[in-house]
Amino acid sequence: MINSSRMLLWGLRANGIDYTLHHPGQLRTDLHDFDAILCWAYGFKQYPAALASCLGFEAMARAAGIPVINSLASFSIAHSSCLRAWTAAGILCPRYQHVARAGDLKLPYPLILRTDGVHRGQHMHLAHNPAEAEAVFQRAANDPSLPRPNLAIQYIDTLAPDGYFRKWRSYVIGSRVVPRQLQLSMNWIVNLDGAEPVDQAIEEDREFYRAGEANRELAVRAAAALGSEIVALDYSKRGDEYVFWEGNRNFDLSIGGKMWRQFCRATGRSNAEAVQSILQVANAIANHVLDVIAVRRADVNVLPGMNA
Repeated sequence: MINSSRMLLWGLRANGIDYTLHHPGQLRTDLHDFDAILCWAYGFKQYPAALASCLGFEAMARAAGIPVINSLASFSIAHSSCLRAWTAAGILCPRYQHVARAGDLKLPYPLILRTDGVHRGQHMHLAHNPAEAEAVFQRAANDPSLPRPNLAIQYIDTLAPDGYFRKWRSYVIGSRVVPRQLQLSMNWIVNLDGAEPVDQAIEEDREFYRAGEANRELAVRAAAALGSEIVALDYSKRGDEYVFWEGNRNFDLSIGGKMWRQFCRATGRSNAEAVQSILQVANAIANHVLDVIAVRRADVNVLPGMNA
């Protein structure tokens, strides 16, 4: 693991899984006591060489006959990698193109300009015509502190008749689909910071969290298209259609901080309720680990150890 969460570790312990934390940059060759390797990439930016080291560690584990859970072989924080994979799999998502200047744009207007791999709705711009697109590029060129836009995305209008844009987030963990949140916003950028904490939003979020994602099969298929065993999916709905925006494998399971407060405000959940939702994810990950270990034991008839 590059940077583990205490909630993730709680889930392992609570489900009877013994574990050893291991940074992939510190090569370990003795793996005979382990039933599985769980890879976790949160915090990889602090350790630039960690991803490459992790791939070597994964190869060593596979050579020893140990299953690798949540492999980082296809790991990417780029939005375009998700859109490319979903397009190839026939899953509805925005069309996109890489760009260096406004003159490169081929998508129809309106369109979204952003910097590939920059998350949390930062530096996203809706351009309705070529003049607005040129202005976005010009501002970035004139201000060294701004990242240059390099990705154009089709604008898909998901505004509902009641005047709200909605975005759902679900975690896909193996074959399990765990609801995270439903956000309502009057802005086309739907994120925690700008979500509307109105009664309607809170009620809809609670119902989503209670009932879960209705189309679990599609969510699992969307995750599989990304080559991801554990991923947070962001998507909207347009009538009966699902529009997938992003798959985030680098999600945070920590408690407290700015995003935690934003989450509680947007969903109306108490601190205790929010903690419980994180524990639900941690338990799902632990149960997926146990599933993988059970399959390995059935295949090779190894003695119980439940080590990860």
